[in-house]
Order: sequence, then C-alpha cells, then structure tokens
Amino acid sequence: MFLGTPRGVGSFSHEMFTMAQSTDGWGAYTFTTLDGGNVPASEIEEAKRDMDQKTFEQEYLATFNTYSGVVYYNFDRNQTVMPCNGKDITEIHCGIDFNVDPMSVCISVIQNNVIYFVDEIVMNGSNTDEVCDEIKRRYPNSRIVMYPDPAGRQRKTSAGGRTDISILQNAGFRVNVRSSHTPIRDRVNAVNSKLKNAQGVSTLFVDPKCKNVINSLERLVYKPGTSIIEKDGKHDHMADAVGYLVDFLYPLRTEYANAEPERWAFSGNNQNARSWN
Repeated sequence: MFLGTPRGVGSFSHEMFTMAQSTDGWGAYTFTTLDGGNVPASEIEEAKRDMDQKTFEQEYLATFNTYSGVVYYNFDRNQTVMPCNGKDITEIHCGIDFNVDPMSVCISVIQNNVIYFVDEIVMNGSNTDEVCDEIKRRYPNSRIVMYPDPAGRQRKTSAGGRTDISILQNAGFRVNVRSSHTPIRDRVNAVNSKLKNAQGVSTLFVDPKCKNVINSLERLVYKPGTSIIEKDGKHDHMADAVGYLVDFLYPLRTEYANAEPERWAFSGNNQNARSWN
C-alpha cells in the first residue's frame, strides 16, 4: 500500500497512480482531506487562506496538477499591478539575489500582512557593497530589513573574505535569512499564495514602476514538458529576490494551533518512495 499526497503530473506519485489505474491487481483511489474525517474543517479553511489554488488542490483535494507554462500563474497584471505611492517607508523589506549581472533587489512595504513592492534596484557589474550604498541613498531614514539568498553565507575572495550576509549586516541592515534553501517548488507556491490564495484573496501588489519585478512574475516559465524553471538570466534573478522575501515571511506550510493529526507528505526519487509525518 502506497499512501501519499500528489506531487504534480509527471512526478513519481503520479506515475505510480496511473500505473495502478491500468494494471491488473492494482487499485488507485483518491480521498480529500475532509473525506478522512480527521482534520477539522477550520484547518482546511485556514489552508485555503494560506495556499494558492493549485497547492490547496494538491494538498487537500488530492488532485494531480500540471505545473507547465508560466511559473507564477496567479500573477494578473490587471489585479497585481497598482500604484503604491504614499506608503509608509519607516521600515522597508528587501529581497535580494546576489549576482554580478545583475544584482537584483525588490523593495517592499508590508502593511497588515499585505506586501506592496514599491521600488527595485537592478545593477549590472556591481557588488553587494554598492547595492548597500544605493539602498541607503534612496532610503536614508528607513529601517531596512533584508531577505537574502542563503548562499550569501559563503565567503568570497573578491570581497576580501567577507560574506554577502556580513556585508549587509555591517551596513546596518537587519538580515533575515534561512539556514538553507527552501525547495524551489515551495518558494514558488508561497509567492503564488500571496498573489492569490485559494479563497481568491490577493495580498501582494506591485507598483507599475517596478518593471523588473513585473516582468519576472509575468514571464518566468518552466522548460517545456518539465517542472524545471527556465533560467534565462533576464527574469529569474528578480523572481528569486521576491521569493526569498515571501518565503521567509509567509512560508508555504504554516504551523496551525491544532496539531493533531499531523499531516502526511509523499516524495519519490527514482524507485524510492517514502512517507513521513
């Protein structure tokens, strides 16, 4: 008996499920979380609030969704892009992707758990020190919180043995960074959940002047026939910067007060499958 949660069309769990459907002596069945009778309806409603539609369908309705095409499928220019002038910039929150060409920073204000991207910085042939100077030049009186790539912990010979993280800290910024990378799929789903959750509520908006943020969310795609993001060097860096910020503050999986029963997940790797709680 194999028990688990769907992981998208083309995944190991999907291959097992479709094999069982067409093989004598095997059976394949799906049951929603509510069907199980062990998880209260209130938790399911909370999940609708915290997850985007595709992720909610996967985790709670046992559906195999396809993730081909546009990565941030919940981005809607007519709904997501709006003027964000006049926001209180006493404290700003910045996602940053360390890359020489280009260094990418998305700058936001957060009010009532709604993210408003109000500005961006894209600098070619630059470095972390120069980016810090530019942020402080634009926002000299703001408290600045940075959400960088966890890889920034690595020491760089080009920076005199310093790390990108230490450079941000020495610049006087507060730095919130994970100890390791979140799986890309989870980071993408976290952003999609803020763009529009399963209840149809949007809590992420972008000012029209943030053209690189808009293009990244609108144009980043998967490689044809796969769930691998097309890293074209044009749209992925700013999207990563957005993802580091959103994933740290609003991760895909939330620890709910009602912890019983614990959720189950399924993962496949070649011929190996495992379940855990």
